[in-house]
This record gives sequence, C-alpha cells and structure tokens, in this order.
Amino acid sequence: MADEIEYKRLDELSSYGKIGDDRLVCRYIEKHASKGIFRGDNPLHHDTSMLIIEIILIFIVGRMIQLLLKSCHQTQFISHVVAGIMLGPLFLGRYHSSYELLFPAASKLTLSTFAEFGMIIYFFKIGVQINPKHLFKFEKKTTIIGLVGHISSILSGIVVLSIVQRGSYLKSEVTGVIRLIILDALTAFSAISSLLNEINILNSEIGRMALSASMVSDASSWILFFSVANSIKNFNQTSFIPIVAMVVTVCYFTSLFFLLRPLVIWISNRNPRGKPMTEGHFLSIMFILLFIGFSAQSVGQPSFIVAFWFGLILPDGPPLGSILVERIDTIGSTLIVPAYCTISGMRTIVPPLSSQAACIVVVLLAGQIGKFAGTILPSLYFEIELWDSITLSLIMCCKGLIDLALYTLLFDNKDIGVLSFTLVIYTMVGVTGFATLVIYYIYDPSKKYKNNIRKSIKDSQQDLEFKVLVCVHNEENVHPLVNLLQVSNPSKATPFSVFVIHLMELSGRAAPILTKNENTEKSYPNGDSSYQQINNVFDQFQQQNKGSVSLECFTTIAPFASMHDDICYFVMNTNCHVVIMPFHKQWSINGNVEVSNPSIRTLNQKVLSKSPCSVGVLIDRSQMSGKPLVIYENSLCEIAMIFFGGADDQDALAFSFKMAQHPNIRLTVFWVRVNMHHIQRNMKNPYIDVMEHIKYNPNLKGKVNFKEEIVEDGIGTTHVIQTMEGHFNLVIVGRHHIADSRSTLGLTEWCELPELGPIGNLLASDFTFSVLVVQQQPFNLDAR
Repeated sequence: MADEIEYKRLDELSSYGKIGDDRLVCRYIEKHASKGIFRGDNPLHHDTSMLIIEIILIFIVGRMIQLLLKSCHQTQFISHVVAGIMLGPLFLGRYHSSYELLFPAASKLTLSTFAEFGMIIYFFKIGVQINPKHLFKFEKKTTIIGLVGHISSILSGIVVLSIVQRGSYLKSEVTGVIRLIILDALTAFSAISSLLNEINILNSEIGRMALSASMVSDASSWILFFSVANSIKNFNQTSFIPIVAMVVTVCYFTSLFFLLRPLVIWISNRNPRGKPMTEGHFLSIMFILLFIGFSAQSVGQPSFIVAFWFGLILPDGPPLGSILVERIDTIGSTLIVPAYCTISGMRTIVPPLSSQAACIVVVLLAGQIGKFAGTILPSLYFEIELWDSITLSLIMCCKGLIDLALYTLLFDNKDIGVLSFTLVIYTMVGVTGFATLVIYYIYDPSKKYKNNIRKSIKDSQQDLEFKVLVCVHNEENVHPLVNLLQVSNPSKATPFSVFVIHLMELSGRAAPILTKNENTEKSYPNGDSSYQQINNVFDQFQQQNKGSVSLECFTTIAPFASMHDDICYFVMNTNCHVVIMPFHKQWSINGNVEVSNPSIRTLNQKVLSKSPCSVGVLIDRSQMSGKPLVIYENSLCEIAMIFFGGADDQDALAFSFKMAQHPNIRLTVFWVRVNMHHIQRNMKNPYIDVMEHIKYNPNLKGKVNFKEEIVEDGIGTTHVIQTMEGHFNLVIVGRHHIADSRSTLGLTEWCELPELGPIGNLLASDFTFSVLVVQQQPFNLDAR
C-alpha cells in the first residue's frame, strides 16, 4: 500500500508539456532499491531497468533488420538506422501507449546520453586509425576527382534550390536546407573506409582511389564548414564575443596539439615494445579523453568532433590504435554505434506528402546527382574504365556514421527542422543503400587479373628468368620459404626474380598500406624489429646467390578478407610465374599443431581461386622430421613428386625438375595409375617427360628416379604414400588431378581441406615430411 502511495506521488509530481516541437518532462526523482516484482515493484519504473530493456530491444531489432537486409547486401550502419525508423515513426511509434511504455521521454534522455558518451570514444578511435600524413600526399588524379565532386555537389544543390525557392514552398526551411547542401557534399573518409572494409574492397584499386578522393572531400568540407560558415556567422554579430570565441577555440586546439598530444604519445611509448599496453597506461589515456570531452563542451565545440580531431593528430596503428580496437571496438560496434544510429532513426517523423517535403527531397537528390556527375566525369577524363568510374562515383555518394552525427548536431542546435532532418535521413538511407547494392553487382576487383595473361611454372621455361612471389606472415615462415627457394636452384643460367610480401592484418588503421621495404629501420612501420629480421634473412639469401637472384621486399597491411587483392594485383603487375603461400598450420617438434589461423586458410583459398599465375601452398614440417631442406650445405636432400595426371601435376613436375638440377637434390617421380583396363588412354606418360628433360639437361643424369605404381583405388594410393614416410624431406603434388580417376576414389569424399585437393589433404594429415601443393591457374576461373 505504501508503494502504491509512493508511485502515485511520483505521478502527481511528474508533469509533461511541449515548447515548440520539444516535449519536456519534469520528474520528481527519488532513488530507492528495487524490491522485485513479487513485492509489487515494477521494473519499468527504474531508469536502469529501462536503459537495459531499451538496449536489448535495439540490439534484437537491429540484428533482425540486418539479417533481412543481408540479402540486399546492406551495411550494418544502414540496418541500424532502418531499425530506428521502424521502432520510431513507421511502426512502434504509431502505437503511442506501447511506445511510451518502452521509450518514455525521460528514459530516452538517459539512452541518448549513453550513446553520445560512447560516440566520443568511438570517434576518438576512428581518428587514431587515420594517418594524418596521408592528408598531404594527394595524387593529382584523386585530388581533382575529390574537389570536382565536392564542388559540383554544392553547386547542383544551390542551383536547384534557387529554382525551387521561386515557388515559396520551403518557407522557414531555406536556411536549414542550405546548411544541408553544404554538409551533404561531404564524403567522409571514415565513412568510406568503414563501407569499403565491410564490402571487402578496401585495398582494391578503386577502394584506394575512393579513400584518397574522400580525404580531399573531407578536408574541403571541414575548411568550408568551420572557416567560412563560422566567419560569416561571427561577422554578422556586432559584439566582440564571437571574435573572442574564435581566439579561445584556436588556443584550445593549439593546446591539444602541443600539450596533450605529446603527453599521450609519451604514455604510449612508455609501454614495452611488442607487449600489450598496461592497464594503467590505457586508463590514463581514457582519462585524458574524458577531459577533452569536458573541455570541448566548455569552449562550445561538439565533444565527438574534438575527440575525432584529437585522435587524428595522434600516430595511427599500433600500439594505441590496436589497443583501442581490441578493447572497445566490440562494445562500440555492438552497443554504442547501433544505439546511436537507432536513436537518430527514432527521432524522425513520418514525412508528409507535401510540396515542401518534395522540394527538400529534390534539392538533396540534386546534390547527390551533382556529386555523382562531378566524380564520374573527371574519372573518365583520367581514362578510368566506365564501370570502375561508376563504382567510384557511387562510393563517393555513400554516407556513414559521421554524416549522421553531423545531421543530428544540426538538428539539436535548431539549425534544421524536424522535416529537413527526417528527409535527409531518409535520403541518406536510400542513396547509400542503393549505391551499396549496385556496387556489389557491378564491381569485382578480380576482373582485371582474371582477364590478364596467365602465367605458370611451365611457362618459365621459355622466359629469361623465373619470377616468384613469396608471402610471409611471421618470422616462422621465413626459413622454410628461403629453403624452398634455395632448393629450386637459382643460378646464372636460370636466374630468379624474387618478390617478398610481408602480410599483416589491418589493425589500428583505417586505410591499407602497401609499401616497399628499404634497408633503413625508419621505413618499417612502428619500427617493428620483425620487419628488419625478415628482410635480413632474405638479404642473406640474395648475397649467397649473388648474380643469380634479384630481390625486392614489400609490406602490405590490409584486412584478411581482401588481402588477396594485393597479392593478385602484385602478381599481375610483375608477371610472376608462381606465388608461394605458407600453410595456415604450424607444427612443433613433438608433432602438435602449434598455430592454426583460419584467416590465413581463407586467404589461401581466395588466392588459389583468383591468382593469375600458379600457386604453391607450402606445408612445413621440417621441425618434426629433423630433416630441413638443404641450404648452403652439402647434405643430400630427397624430394618426391607424385604424378596422377592433369595440368596441376604437369606444373608440379616442372617445379620438381627445377629442384632436381640442384647439386644436392635427388628427385623420385612416382607415377600412380590404375590397372591397364581402367587407364585413361589420353593421359600422357610422365616417363616421357622425365626422359626428355634428362636428355636435354645433363645436370639431371643420375639424379632422377622414376617409379610406376599401379593401384586399384584410393586405398592403394594411400598405401603408396605411406611408404614414403621417413625417406623424403619434401613431397610435391598437384592440387587437382584427372577427373573421376579411380586412383583417388574414396579420398575426395573425406577431404577436410579442399583447397589442397584429395592427395594434398591426405599428405597434410599424419606425415612428418614437408609438402608443396601446386596449382596451375586455368584460364577459366569458374572451371573448378
């Protein structure tokens, strides 16, 4: 009875009203412990309970919308905004009582505060991931594309606005629409980076151009928005207060750069290199960020924008960028960003069917059409292909989280009305959603290297030098790959051109990096010693084969989902004959799997399916067998090649012959075939190839053995392979063989690693020798 009286008193002391378009809530607040529903307490009367319920509801609805829009290839950002629109004006908002029950006005204020506080941290993380040095490294092509697209968007919007304004339909919304035209011309770098990363074209050719062009547009927008807009606003004032505010703002940003920036860098550098950031250092940086958020409000600047700019002036990448991504990105991407996007969508209204609304939409679309035209025309002028130009133009029209935050900022400051805010949100969702869907269907980064002249190991016999691309993930990959290169017998008669790419996952950065490694420590990102050590080993290999090997080392930092694009483009530009990839598993001395990285396996699968040259996957077990491949020494190395027939086996055989010319290598070729009444009559006898190579290359005499093994099915093949255990250092095999061959019968059905083929899968299971699986890339990539 006492509880009922208490809640009745709360209702009596709570009042609701409206001032203009804002609904105000005045409540009497008295904290009390929850007694539970069994004692008549209602959890909906507690702000904490309501906040939890609202976050759960936003998460569930957002996930459901995301699953529904996944078939339309929409990004998470669009899904969350649509979820807010659905929760707000379109569906739940129509039922006023239910909407007020789940999202009471007072609770929405708490939810908004939670989201806005999280956005400060999120935008700081986005700023840290951007390298400010890129702001001053614009190419002429991307600079012109970014500037022309930006200017044409503003001009198109202003021209259409002047035409529409003659009908006097916009009335009081004119000033707000002008602000939206200027702001809508923005193509934010952070938004484009997030979009490209989500649709897996971040480090494609068009993706890199879009990042550079968006950075130009981004810089132009900030200069225009802060310098021009604030200057006009200040000159319209008669007092000296605006001038004082500008001076204080400049001094504030100066103190951030010269005082707090060195402090954060000093704290970050205090952490031991190569080790995780300590809790104390991380909390110190977070306290500085909170102080920045408070001080930004004190000088009249939006907290999230100042946090973004402060992150921008800090060094990108590890350790600071990586630790922020590691510790707060999951919470931010799962709760904070969805909550902010959903709340923004909930603040919209059902747009009325009026001439005023139609005029605003026409003006906003005119700006987007101007952006599209201003991007595609200079792209075609610079001889970018038509479909690539269309893709680039569509990307530049896309919006993201920072655009939404700026629209919300204008709405909160009463610079635009609720109708303009609603229509710009709807236009953003429609244009970005349409552009993302079209990009998915018209742009495939692999088209360029699909149509490229294909190279193989067999083709190297007619070329002057053998070009190899070696991919390295860590220091453990280096010696096995160097040994493989050494036993491939580089010589002055058959020189090697070796390209090494150190593959690193993008972490703590917003833009991918592909750079050539120099022999100075300054050229290595973050001064990481592993770069130097990897290069030193390959440099030693080059010195030991002076005159026979030319070497170039590169580093690429990209997401694993699109890292294959860097590899394939590199192969295409250098005309490599083969790319060597390390296996995704590594074994210890006792035979246990030490490292198993599924991201590396996915990368290998994509390279195998898209590379415009032959691909070799090296499974290194030299630690287990105690028989490392020969390198710079006189020990004898036994290598076996298993031949079943087919293009891949022909390439594997050609690679084996290169190795057999090494003075310390002895090669055994096993021809595994079925009985004569099952044999394929069109299959060439590999013995003929062996004899031809020995006949025309005296270095092979006495070093190549040929064994013919007759089997009935896959079980017989397994027995043949088991006899190799303990006798060979390396076994080479093709990935694919003659289709429907009885020699692999029963092995295909139990293939756990299809990227290695049935025999490669068997060799990767329980043997101690190293394995090289070779694939000759077919001209038709869809053939397999």
